[in-house]
Amino acid sequence: MLRVVVMLLLAANVLYFGWSHWAVQEKPMLTAVAPGGHHDRPQATPAAAPPCATLGPFHDEEPALQAEQQLASAGWHPQRRDTSEDVNDGWWVYVPNADAAAQARTLDALRRSGARDATAMPDDVQFRVSVGLYSDQQRAQERASRLQRLKLDAVVQEHQRQQPAIWFDLPGVTGEALREAHLDGAGLPLDALRIENCPTAVPATTTPATPAPSLPAAKPTNEVPADGPGATGKRAGIARAAALDGGSRRV
Repeated sequence: MLRVVVMLLLAANVLYFGWSHWAVQEKPMLTAVAPGGHHDRPQATPAAAPPCATLGPFHDEEPALQAEQQLASAGWHPQRRDTSEDVNDGWWVYVPNADAAAQARTLDALRRSGARDATAMPDDVQFRVSVGLYSDQQRAQERASRLQRLKLDAVVQEHQRQQPAIWFDLPGVTGEALREAHLDGAGLPLDALRIENCPTAVPATTTPATPAPSLPAAKPTNEVPADGPGATGKRAGIARAAALDGGSRRV
């Protein structure tokens, strides 16, 4: 009897082992996806940035307001942008020195030689002595050559200063369309202006009425025209020539 019971238990164990092994094999298996498989789908092409042309720089308020009105009357929507830019202010002649004592000796030597316009630059890391700012590069070089004959290491350097500048960004307008808009007929000083791409993307608020509208012609007037960037530059050059061509002015 005991033998029969043992045989039944052994058979039950064998059946359970077989059933459990079959059940494990029947479970669904996970399938690995090859890396990059999702890249097979077509990628959307990023949309091109909308065009944006900018007109400037204007250095005076009156011609800037005139340009803004002309651009707006053409159906565009100019966005004013105030910034600054470096402009040439002449040619600077100076003598660098190793320290404050050397700067004092250079200043004394220059004044004894007749250079009464020599000035020591305060709080300057190069301990420079300024000899003058010239409107003409050749005259600046001649002055430096005379100082070099005095055993002084005179340097000629282009001098720049920051000048306020006004630009008008035109979202949705291409530079080509702006060039075809007959800006010269609107009285804008094109010889002193540039057409460039906007420095950053400016969202277009509305769509221009036409791709290349013609700006209205400037109204004839008997008054003296307002100073524009070109006129300002000419007057400044004439004034500087009268003040500097006989010598120099201090920085």
